[in-house]
Amino acid sequence: MTATDPRSAAVQLHDWFESILRLTEESLFSIAPEGPHRDAVVLDTLKRNARMILSQADLDNEGKLYGPLCFFLAAACRRLGTSLAAGHWRAAMNNVIDLQNRLVSARDESYAVGLDIGSPAVVFKREFDEAIRESGLAGGASYLGKEDREFALGLAINWGMRLLIAYALECSGLEDGDRKDIAWVGSVRIPGHGDHRSEVMAIAIPN
Repeated sequence: MTATDPRSAAVQLHDWFESILRLTEESLFSIAPEGPHRDAVVLDTLKRNARMILSQADLDNEGKLYGPLCFFLAAACRRLGTSLAAGHWRAAMNNVIDLQNRLVSARDESYAVGLDIGSPAVVFKREFDEAIRESGLAGGASYLGKEDREFALGLAINWGMRLLIAYALECSGLEDGDRKDIAWVGSVRIPGHGDHRSEVMAIAIPN
């Protein structure tokens, strides 16, 4: 990614994810016609990739979760009928960078008291995993109503964006070729913006 300012980087991430949405819509979801059958395909995609992500308790540094995360986010947006604007991606980038700085600042103190908080990707994955469980996509009993489960899915999208960026940044030794894959996402750099306060731009869930 060649952007050197947050707005340009966010626009590039937005355009990249729009290509993910087009790909999944035109290939994966289109195996069934519009209507209940396609909705079922989207739900199956959500559940399948949610289980794959939850099953990986320890994050790798090889990018194995890139596919499941992308498919999950695409299916979740389709399920909720929502979209991710460049502003959502900018807020996610700033959250990741802000957390990186906070964890670096707290490293000595956390070591002194014997607590391992984990990397930014680990922290975001904990929240993402919990949102998936609350949404009822992981199987098992869910005690939330439909509206609350949809709200949890919206939270999973928020945490999933941040997890994807943090995870890509932490993956090492990936070939940075001409593809817009996880290595490309991991090339996000916003010099001079590490002191931003965390931003939250909520995912709008249509009624």
